[in-house]
Amino acid sequence: MTELFRSRVTVVAPADVHPGQAVHVNAGCVWVAATVTSVTHTRVGVDYDTHLSAAGWLARSVSRWLVRPADGVRLRPVHALCAGDDVLAFDGTPLAVAGAWQGRDRWWVIDYHCGERARVPPAAVLRLLDPTPTVTVNGHLL
Repeated sequence: MTELFRSRVTVVAPADVHPGQAVHVNAGCVWVAATVTSVTHTRVGVDYDTHLSAAGWLARSVSRWLVRPADGVRLRPVHALCAGDDVLAFDGTPLAVAGAWQGRDRWWVIDYHCGERARVPPAAVLRLLDPTPTVTVNGHLL
């Protein structure tokens, strides 16, 4: 089985996180969009782009190993996956989706072209490679 969400013992924290940067935070089996507010050697302060932080559900400071840069990556719920999507494993390895289906237990099974398989809960939000090129005009993003 391919691991899309891992424990911290097998994950190296990204070194390229800085204040103001757009990131994704691993909150269990859901990736959440956020912006970095502060960085220390063990924790990253984040401001979430959703209403979940207003409800107090998400911590404002997380361990560094839970944070990944959002550049070139988009978030998508598991039920919206399509064949041909490139899902990123927790370590950043891209995996091409061959198909996704929901089992009787409501968990989703994702089959990859490489022959691997992953099982994720129905509420999972995954990170996908975003092939959309960044467009700028005179140095300003559109």
